[in-house]
Amino acid sequence: MNEIEFDQALSKFLDEERCEKANEAVFELVRVAFTAGWKAALGSDIGKVMDIEKR
Repeated sequence: MNEIEFDQALSKFLDEERCEKANEAVFELVRVAFTAGWKAALGSDIGKVMDIEKR
């Protein structure tokens, strides 16, 4: 596969529904990981130092 074919295949993939679903899944994983870290930090000393309101 040459560079032009690769770019065309990538562009086609990015326009497909399965790409959107993959992006949504990755975003949800990142969001869950960030939320877990945030909640852990709230219960730690840094949460007290930063004076973050618990939600």
